[in-house]
Amino acid sequence: MANLYGTPEWEKAYREMVGQRLSVVSPPYIMGSPEWVATYEKLIRESGEYKEAAKGWEGKVVIRVTANPALGLDEDSFQLLDLWHGECRFALLVPRAVGEQADYILSGELERWEAVISGALDVTKAMMQGKIKLKGDLATIVRYVRASTLLTEIASRIPTKQLSQLSSEEREQFREELRALKAEFGF
Repeated sequence: MANLYGTPEWEKAYREMVGQRLSVVSPPYIMGSPEWVATYEKLIRESGEYKEAAKGWEGKVVIRVTANPALGLDEDSFQLLDLWHGECRFALLVPRAVGEQADYILSGELERWEAVISGALDVTKAMMQGKIKLKGDLATIVRYVRASTLLTEIASRIPTKQLSQLSSEEREQFREELRALKAEFGF
């Protein structure tokens, strides 16, 4: 049975799971995996440049990756960043119901996010072109465009293995890991 998101038990179990995975999984990390998200959180927290650029920005941002079963992602994935005046309070994978309540939701196909992470697609241009959809206050995003750009640059520094790069066996293993995580954590 899944732990209930938002409870101390969920948080403790999630952090323990991430710590365990980080101890056995070596980079590059699969984009969107718990260890990838934890590394993203760490890098955001360490970025003085981001802290300065985002010192007035606050809100919860979700990166929503839409399902692509052919590449091993059977359901949408929600990566929640709790950003507060230049600090990243946390970055977590969260259940759909939580992710859909964020202040800002950036939604896109897996292939679009892979292009953003690899540097082949600028996230701001992708939003303007409709390749990535924004739910939230566009004026705030525009006001803090440097902070938004830095979040993308920070993500591109993570040693990343894209789902599209996985072999069939690796995809199936990742799919099974996601099913186990959904059963335990609801995402």
